[in-house]
Amino acid sequence: TLDAFVLTRTIAAFERTLVNGNAPFDQWFFQNKSVAVTPSVKRGYDLFQSEKTGCAKCHSGFLFTNQDFANNGLYETYADPGRFRLTGKETDRAVFKIPTLRNIAVTAPYMHDGSLPTLEAVLDHYQSGGKNHPNKSLLLRPFSLSPAERADILAFLHSLTDQDFLNNPEFRP
Repeated sequence: TLDAFVLTRTIAAFERTLVNGNAPFDQWFFQNKSVAVTPSVKRGYDLFQSEKTGCAKCHSGFLFTNQDFANNGLYETYADPGRFRLTGKETDRAVFKIPTLRNIAVTAPYMHDGSLPTLEAVLDHYQSGGKNHPNKSLLLRPFSLSPAERADILAFLHSLTDQDFLNNPEFRP
């Protein structure tokens, strides 16, 4: 109906105004405020960008997403058909939108179905290389992190939290 069309477009227009970019990472990386982050965050960012982890192959750009769709090997069999529901293509079965990592530390639970409760569990999943699925991204492969490297990546992910945005009184009911 026309009302649903207007409502969905109105919500979409509002959502496009919700831009954040003052997280500690942004202050360091874009505003050159070196005191905004710890050395651990900087090491975590380097590791995130590295071939060792391959994280930035999917989580890139300002929003830390390439805006693509992929299967991340969460399961061998999925209850949710994912993008297949829309396209009907077998290559889209169990394929989901790659999310932004902006404010990721405050958006638990994780994955398309909320099955991973913590960022630590997400790291465990990706370090394992994921489970076999015919559509699993070829970019996923197991990797190993030391406890210090895990702490650094977690520090980097937490640095993507924009408290000014999250606490903006204009967004409160």
